[in-house]
Amino acid sequence: MRSIMLSLCMVAALSAQVHSPQVLRKGQPDASSLARLTQGIYAQAGANTPRERAEAIWRFFLTDGRFVPPGFWYHIAGWAYEEPMGEVLDPVKLMNSYGFGLCYQIAPVLEAAWRAGGFEDARAWFLTGHTVAEVYYDGAYHHYDSDMMGYTTTGHGPAKQSPVASVHQLEADGSIILSKLKGPRDANAKQIDQPWYPADVNSAAMDGLAELFTTQADNHLFPLERAPQGHSVDFVLRPGERLIRYFHPEEPGLFYLPYKFDGREWKEFPQEIAEYQIRTPDGPRSQKDARFWGTGRIEYHAPVSGAAVQVFHVQSPYVIIKAEFQLGVTVAKKGQSITVETSTDEGRTWVSASTMTNTVDGQHSQVWKAEPARLTSSEHGIRSAVSGKYGYLVRFTQSPGLTLGSAFLRTWIQLNPRTLPELTAGRNELDFAAGSPLVRTPLTVAAVDAAKIASSFKNASYAEQGGQGYWIPSADQTAEFVFRLASPDGKPLTGFDAGGRFLDLSHGLAPDKFTAEVRQVPPLASDHAEASIAWSESPDGPFQPIWEYNPKLTWKDGVVIDRTLLWPEVDRHVETSAKEVYVRYSVRGLALDDFRMAGAVAGGPGSSSLVVTHLWKENGVAKSAVRQIPPGTKRLSYSVAAAPGAKIQNEALVLECK
Repeated sequence: MRSIMLSLCMVAALSAQVHSPQVLRKGQPDASSLARLTQGIYAQAGANTPRERAEAIWRFFLTDGRFVPPGFWYHIAGWAYEEPMGEVLDPVKLMNSYGFGLCYQIAPVLEAAWRAGGFEDARAWFLTGHTVAEVYYDGAYHHYDSDMMGYTTTGHGPAKQSPVASVHQLEADGSIILSKLKGPRDANAKQIDQPWYPADVNSAAMDGLAELFTTQADNHLFPLERAPQGHSVDFVLRPGERLIRYFHPEEPGLFYLPYKFDGREWKEFPQEIAEYQIRTPDGPRSQKDARFWGTGRIEYHAPVSGAAVQVFHVQSPYVIIKAEFQLGVTVAKKGQSITVETSTDEGRTWVSASTMTNTVDGQHSQVWKAEPARLTSSEHGIRSAVSGKYGYLVRFTQSPGLTLGSAFLRTWIQLNPRTLPELTAGRNELDFAAGSPLVRTPLTVAAVDAAKIASSFKNASYAEQGGQGYWIPSADQTAEFVFRLASPDGKPLTGFDAGGRFLDLSHGLAPDKFTAEVRQVPPLASDHAEASIAWSESPDGPFQPIWEYNPKLTWKDGVVIDRTLLWPEVDRHVETSAKEVYVRYSVRGLALDDFRMAGAVAGGPGSSSLVVTHLWKENGVAKSAVRQIPPGTKRLSYSVAAAPGAKIQNEALVLECK
């Protein structure tokens, strides 16, 4: 596993750095962690009882910003998509890089947030055309919908004093919903909690909503975890590196443009819909109000040397839009050159970006610029070798006699600006925090390449159709994949993450990456299904189980659902001090279409100072506030004063490591 060792080594070699610096307004929920986010939501809402907490999470994610300013999430199709897995379902990615999506994205976010917030259980339902979530408390499941903005109680009493219905209750009795209406476009205000499906009520479409539930045959339950949780927004700022995050797009037309691969070609994923004035050049803006996405930059003055080949890494907590490399060189002869390559799989493969060649004799200095290879060009943008990723390596190979004097790496990112500390008129109280000195490096494993990356595999074949695929066991055997994670230079790991998605295909249904719904596939018998993730310090074992598949479902409310999609998303963390570990995936009677792994090592003992800069405008006049954070600071509170009564426009938050 040279690749992960290489990447970890380059990070861990730095002795002075700042780990996951974070600035929030006092009391602002922290979206970098599901557990911290939910506690922040509870505190902000003053929620104490299970029902209050469940509703606080539902309300926080409502797609209409009127109900919980500044409106953390909004509704738009086609923009939260990343190959090879397709529609993004990871809650941490969705909250931090996007902040928008459709029902099949927000329902898993709700489920994961409820689980992280201490609820005994939460789950998602696919109703064919709509995905919803429900949470278990007070001995029953209760359905809440942040996408279509509503929940419905049973009985005819006041909403706050009546039990919230479950999906199973709604699919058995559509009148639970329809009885809240006084007319096609008029709800009984005493029996509902606002908002109550406002778009459906206004368009007299509540009977259609009820039908979504009551057509039971095509309703399917995800009884296990629906959302992958392998992504982390932990990051490291190195000396000479800064993270700039804007509260808006830095320039018109700058956004992450998703591309899909259909097995033959790459195409833009977003679809223009004239009826709703959805235009791809407008980017992923809210269709109902003024909410936008945000962009930012990671800028790094890399410490160059005289080596003929130099490799640097960029690790981003946010999805990457594009990158550019600015090189200061001194050349003496015509023909001297530098070749630039990038890698997004820890150095296993490299994509050539460009070769810059000197065309004039005589010693002189100049600045060369390069960017990652353009893989696809389309009407509204490009797909580069690094776009849609969360990190990359860049390699500079220089010819003899050429001197690389400087390297400035600039990476553009997309983010949810509602995760940033928004200043308002008057005094603003802010909290700074730094993370634990750990360096986490994911191992990139696209399912189609799993056999090439694994240190060993057996009894598995890859089934692919239209750009989607999974591994299935050979005949009635157990398929196994073993991957090696190792620490650099003999330094012990502090732990590792391992996870993936396992698929019961016995009903001939598999996930569809283009819609986050289902697609038809050849059935795979699962009568004796087994699956596990295990680890060892030796490739030959013995292996200790991390997770084992249990097909026997338990029904907390006693209601057995016979329409289940058993596609568990599994993510586990293991603490260890081993120098290397081997992670084994085993399946029998199930398919496997995602592998998620990351190794972690302790960061360097030193720490750097950090400069925090807030940029905003007061009544159109540019303002700034700078705070110096001393080396080693873990927590610090400070204030920023803006003019009382002024119109405030937040511009950016800048974190720079000195």
